[in-house]
Amino acid sequence: MANVTFPFPFPDHLFALMPEIFVAVIAMALLLFDLFIDKDKKAITAYIAIATSVMAAVLSVQAMMPTSVSAFYGFFVLDHFAVLAKVLICVGTAFGMILSIDYMKKEANIGEYYVLMLFSMLGMMLMVSATNFIIMYLGLELMALCVYVLVGYQRDVLRSNEAALKYFILGALSSCMLLYGITFFYGVTGSFDFATIGTALADVDANAHTAVMLGMVFIIAGLGFKVSMAPFHMWTPDAYEGAPTPVTAFMSIAPKVAGFAIFIRILVDAMPSLQHEYTTILTGMAVLTMAIGNLAAIAQRNIKRLLAYSTIGHVGFIMLGLIAANADGYAGVMVYMAIYLFMNMGVFAIIILMRRDGIQGELLDDFAGLSRVRPGYALAMGLLMFSLAGIPFLGGFWAKYVVFMAAVEAGHLYLVLYALLFSAVGAFYYIRVVKYIYFDEEKVAFNFTDSRLMQATIVLMTIATVALGIYPDPLIDLCKQAVVGLI
Repeated sequence: MANVTFPFPFPDHLFALMPEIFVAVIAMALLLFDLFIDKDKKAITAYIAIATSVMAAVLSVQAMMPTSVSAFYGFFVLDHFAVLAKVLICVGTAFGMILSIDYMKKEANIGEYYVLMLFSMLGMMLMVSATNFIIMYLGLELMALCVYVLVGYQRDVLRSNEAALKYFILGALSSCMLLYGITFFYGVTGSFDFATIGTALADVDANAHTAVMLGMVFIIAGLGFKVSMAPFHMWTPDAYEGAPTPVTAFMSIAPKVAGFAIFIRILVDAMPSLQHEYTTILTGMAVLTMAIGNLAAIAQRNIKRLLAYSTIGHVGFIMLGLIAANADGYAGVMVYMAIYLFMNMGVFAIIILMRRDGIQGELLDDFAGLSRVRPGYALAMGLLMFSLAGIPFLGGFWAKYVVFMAAVEAGHLYLVLYALLFSAVGAFYYIRVVKYIYFDEEKVAFNFTDSRLMQATIVLMTIATVALGIYPDPLIDLCKQAVVGLI
């Protein structure tokens, strides 16, 4: 028998990919296992998927080494920054699944729902560890294709189908823009590797300047769509409103973490020589994002659309960390996303509990008088709204503080003053929700279905938000340590 010679040696450090391999294997096994589960026992699929998400976070931490580890022929890196992002992604996915258990139990093909969330999580985990545009794009598309289906999962609901179609069409356009930008960089540098591109762009010929600028603009536009930066935000309100509420909660957290994480990695590794140019572009986008998000939210009567524009506004604040372009700024982005995870998940958990026969629980009027019937839920919603508004001393205050201070230290004082202005504008519509809860007369009958798991989630999210407001130092220090090896 002839000897078979492989063109490449067996890849080293495969332990670095153990969390991704674990998720992929369990997701495929769960898809088959679900075929043999009785319809009235489908909840077991949810619990297996939740356990998989938690275990993936644990494996990511266990695989972490004192220094960064490159694996799979240099296409994949495991460093402290990637581990932090993966933990946030896995935790966000797990809570998204917890919110789905009661909400989705009457839907058809519920097993596939949780498998799609796992595959979406897998794509995000690959994204944040990518060292080149090929792996990044494969992870991004795996994530996006799964989220498109999740948004339209309620096939009998017209607004869900409409939201999925709009999201898919605009998402395909953004992917084309991203690919177009990547081709410019490849044409100029001859590589897809972030570090190689960064080195080549530092010495690029003046004749290629236009191609480099076009590549940078299209890459920023493509990634900006994924994280809801204006003017690429137009899909967000419709997708948030039309998607099942647990999917809205999931897509408001996990994909944003992955998007900002890979954004940071690309800016640091592939575009260090273009810092002045991309900072100028991001500054204009941040100004527009904060204005559109906070002003448009004032007119919303549907709380899911309000939270969609709220997300856009928060993305504008998070962009200050990117614009600062320093270690404190990047750490601030991760601090913001971690705190935002707790705030947003708590709010969406309460919205889900508002859903009952004939009432979606998504209008502001549905919250009127809640404090008189369920004071516990009213208190939690009030604290979370105040935190989203950035009221001292709740978690949301410190989320804004760290990115604002990083931007000030980087010399962007006027931009921070502008952000403070729109933070005050945002406080108006958050406090308006509290006004409905505590000062308006009851307009609908409150007949909540008690769910111990959902109640525990709300309590946990609220306590975490308050605790991070009182003592944020451990989280801030953790995020600063995570970006040390990145810069």
